[in-house]
Amino acid sequence: MTLIDWSARISAMADALSVLDGGFSVDPRDGSDVRCGYAVAVHPEHECVYERRVTSSDIHEYVSAVKGALSLPGRVLGGWCDPMTGRVYLDVSVVTADLSEAITLAAETGQLAIFDFAAMTSIPVPAPSVA
Repeated sequence: MTLIDWSARISAMADALSVLDGGFSVDPRDGSDVRCGYAVAVHPEHECVYERRVTSSDIHEYVSAVKGALSLPGRVLGGWCDPMTGRVYLDVSVVTADLSEAITLAAETGQLAIFDFAAMTSIPVPAPSVA
């Protein structure tokens, strides 16, 4: 992708986060949308939460800050607007074809939800049971 293409792509990502339960999962190598499987944020240390609308500049800054994690094999750039709170999350995710694996990974990293590309919706992660 050219710099102009990336700029337009990042603007579209910011727009996707302006609606409740809106979001994206993008392959950082070529800017393509992920279209199947379950997306799970697996680097809580890189999660960035906004209490406001996210701008293209915010996404540019985030990508610069997490470029090392995004260069790891199988990682994607993720964004999500929580429909319950309106908070916007930017994160580094993986995508797996296995729902059980996605829920396990999400529980291990303290995530609120995973994203199901087939249904195009978020799936809440069950709260850990207290013994």
